[in-house]
Amino acid sequence: MPLDPPKALPATAPAMRPKGFEQRFKPAFTLPPLVPVQQISRPLSTPEYYHASVATSGRTLEVTRENGFCYEGDGQLPAEQWQRALDAVTLINPGTRLRLVGSGRKARWESDGLPPRLRVVENCAWDGRGTGGSEVLYEVPFPLDTGPTVELVVIHRPGNRSLLVLRNHHAVMDGMGCMHFMQELFRALRGEPLLGTNAAFSEVDLMRSVGAKKSTSKHVKTVSMTGLPQGDERGDEWRRISLGKPKKNQLARVADAVAEFARQHTGLQLSIGVPVDLRRHAPGLNSTANFTNMILVTLNPGEGGEVFRTRLKEMLDHKMETVYPGILDLFKWFSLARLDLMLSRKEGNYRTKKALETAVISNLGRHEAAPLSCEGFIMQHFFVIPIKGSIFFGMCCMNDQVELTLNLPRVLASNGRFDAFEAHLLQRMQD
Repeated sequence: MPLDPPKALPATAPAMRPKGFEQRFKPAFTLPPLVPVQQISRPLSTPEYYHASVATSGRTLEVTRENGFCYEGDGQLPAEQWQRALDAVTLINPGTRLRLVGSGRKARWESDGLPPRLRVVENCAWDGRGTGGSEVLYEVPFPLDTGPTVELVVIHRPGNRSLLVLRNHHAVMDGMGCMHFMQELFRALRGEPLLGTNAAFSEVDLMRSVGAKKSTSKHVKTVSMTGLPQGDERGDEWRRISLGKPKKNQLARVADAVAEFARQHTGLQLSIGVPVDLRRHAPGLNSTANFTNMILVTLNPGEGGEVFRTRLKEMLDHKMETVYPGILDLFKWFSLARLDLMLSRKEGNYRTKKALETAVISNLGRHEAAPLSCEGFIMQHFFVIPIKGSIFFGMCCMNDQVELTLNLPRVLASNGRFDAFEAHLLQRMQD
């Protein structure tokens, strides 16, 4: 696969396990079997709790932590057809109807919330290339205490074209959870059997079941890819950058461009965050839930894309994305609003808040158009709206077209730095 997503590791036979294997991988939790799940009732994991907390206080500069998956295609289906498919998917995927009960250590998910919402938009001026005009997507909020926490926005375009936008709260879905949802939706549209959901446990349960103990993923003193904050403008800006046909080691190429650009602004170590899909440790897992954990790849001065690729492979080989520091559970001793005030950008710190990563690069891999098409709708393009609040790349491929989206807080994009990085990236991709 040209975008080089993390590959599943082969099973290691007991007689061939290297010395020290048991010490390095000692499961602390046994996963239940993968069986069809109709309901979910369980405590929130700490990562889910953090995502749920963002923007809850009403006193920070953050917006609700959302996923936005966008699919452009030829054809327009009637609203009734979309609704029937949504109803079918919702029935056997309980993660699509979650609602939050309680706060702090008592916070729970219950799957009796409102189902995903369908919204059809006519005469939309948003072109899908960036922030401008995208306000139409966010007209309806996601109330976690009642739901819905998932919405399908169908935007009709001239020439019998459509843009589908799957919005959802990041506390309830991750990237591959969104892909599972959309593939289920098109199975329903084609009249095929649905896979449903076969796991009700959390991503932390999955991490603990692997038993990895050591990780080199850690926060280091670093600076953002574009340097220090400049100016006073609040909020974020994102752009969609088309990269053409996929290239070998595409993730490492982007990381190399990030490292080169960042070196103009700092001599510190760089820290590149890479979200990793944990489903590779539970083959056959079908769920819309959040099964992603991020690892941090450190680059020392003078190191670039090749070192990044080698170091990331070593970390994945040692399953470092499954190491979970239990001390993080202390976050659940605070209310959602209090956690938001502790960790989010506020009026007093948005120009001085230290960078936790140089950049985050999320690679969603290459996807075929056929599983996301049906009679009357043929998929053409796929891109994601990047997570707001930090320097965040979202990269994906469909029909041999790589689409990269990049979010920058405006104080990190100011003084022409967004334009400068985009030109740098495009030049490096052509080299």
